[in-house]
Amino acid sequence: MDRDLFVFAGQSNMVGASVIPPKIKIDLKNSYEYKHKSRRLGAKEGEFVIANYPIGEFVYKDIDLAYGKEYGLPNGKTTLNGYAENTFYTSSLCNLKSKRNKTVHPFSIYSEANAQHGATLAPLLLTEWEKLGHASAFAHIAKGGVSIAYFFNEKMWLEYVKRISRYNKKYGTNYDETPPTPNVKYEESDYFFEKCSHFFEDAKKRFDGDNLTSRSLIWLQGESDAGSSTAQHEIKLNIFWEELKKIGFTHFFVIRVDYFGSNGIVNVMQAQENFVKKNKDAYMLTRCASFMTHPYQDKTENEWFVSPPTKTYRNCRDSCLGYDNHHINEKGFKLIAKRSAKNLNRVLKQNKRPKLEKELVRGLVKQK
Repeated sequence: MDRDLFVFAGQSNMVGASVIPPKIKIDLKNSYEYKHKSRRLGAKEGEFVIANYPIGEFVYKDIDLAYGKEYGLPNGKTTLNGYAENTFYTSSLCNLKSKRNKTVHPFSIYSEANAQHGATLAPLLLTEWEKLGHASAFAHIAKGGVSIAYFFNEKMWLEYVKRISRYNKKYGTNYDETPPTPNVKYEESDYFFEKCSHFFEDAKKRFDGDNLTSRSLIWLQGESDAGSSTAQHEIKLNIFWEELKKIGFTHFFVIRVDYFGSNGIVNVMQAQENFVKKNKDAYMLTRCASFMTHPYQDKTENEWFVSPPTKTYRNCRDSCLGYDNHHINEKGFKLIAKRSAKNLNRVLKQNKRPKLEKELVRGLVKQK
């Protein structure tokens, strides 16, 4: 049996961080999520469970603090909250406080023990994947508010400095060439690569006899890099992909980043387009997240889009419904899942290029 291995990675929209809890029932039969916690805490292997909510894991930086006397619970979970400072990565989350009053909780109140688990992409995409007759296993490694640099170790940063310096000399630009700060541990990057490697290792044992040669990254990230130029972000994507291939990844699939309050995000979108065009093993899965309307754009849609997005792309964020949370919601994830599964099938099973949506973002439409 062919069993495709996927790693879903990125920042908050890949985490799953909308307001309303998931409503769609997940009923997967042959799609397993890899839970790494047990191996991190000393077991020989991680666990594979049929995918369902909660998706992902709270990965605490300080295990002794998280699971010690002050915060540890008898059920093996922890009450340590403040995910931004205390975790490397988290599970999917939602932050509804009151539907009547349209209020939300701050995400910082959540811990492994009290998290409200939000809708996220992975189970919806794999539902579509199973409908196409395929089996899978996956890992979920994402955290809100992080840049692509969050996934970089010192070696990758040094390579970036080298390449951006060459770029500056060639094109007369003045992008920052500051080398990495000495004595930084890069633990978040180390953990990311560790979990990916352990996922591949443990999948071989758990699914012995299955064909596991297809190993793909599914990437939804970039909102935190809206201040970068196209060149800076494209160079980082290339360095990231080079390191991923060293540990066994075969395909890099990009879900093009959405608008999240800054027009500078068009540079990241262009970098992603350039990246998949120049790398034969990288692909754009869908552009649809880039077309999901945002309340900040209500009065300026005609400046951002060449033509108004259809109703398909509206109300894909709970902020469109009056909540103070702009993340993609379950409606948006369902759309991304349907578009992505079709293109995954084209690439991985039919050896064809993806079929992508017509460009709507004005800044990316080539001038005639």
